[in-house]
Amino acid sequence: MASFSAYWTAIALRLSAAPFNLTPRGIAIFALVGAAGAIATPLAGRMGDRGWTRQGLCASHLLIIAALALCASAEFVSSWALALVMEAAGAILLDVGFTCDQTLGRRAVNLLQPEARGRINGLYVGLFFIGGGVGAAAAGLAWSYGGWFAVCLVAGSFGFIALMTDAMTTGTP
Repeated sequence: MASFSAYWTAIALRLSAAPFNLTPRGIAIFALVGAAGAIATPLAGRMGDRGWTRQGLCASHLLIIAALALCASAEFVSSWALALVMEAAGAILLDVGFTCDQTLGRRAVNLLQPEARGRINGLYVGLFFIGGGVGAAAAGLAWSYGGWFAVCLVAGSFGFIALMTDAMTTGTP
């Protein structure tokens, strides 16, 4: 959630600046691209049902990292149109990775203790929103000190931390 929140907190700043100079309406239209990530929900659910939760979580964290690397590299493209397409593709990949992570994570949490599902799910959601707040705050600091590239670096680092957590809990990423 921290990666997702960091990206979506700062993307409006990036898109309103040169070379894009999008209006609030243009930024809102760009944000609709993120809705494409919703297609990942049933796919992630099927992965979990087939016993591929760990592999799916690792893949979603790799996807988040790759998406943010793509968005960061858009900073160095001379064509604003190509850079905007790269940002849109990165947003879609980020949202797919985030959606898979959330779906598989919630599935795993709900299977821990069925009799305590409500309490565990409440804790999971609370921690998820704390991660979102941390990501938003980190994006603000990163934007202030290093612009869009720094935001992507910070957001990608949250994905990397999640991937390393996967590796430490499973033995292999």
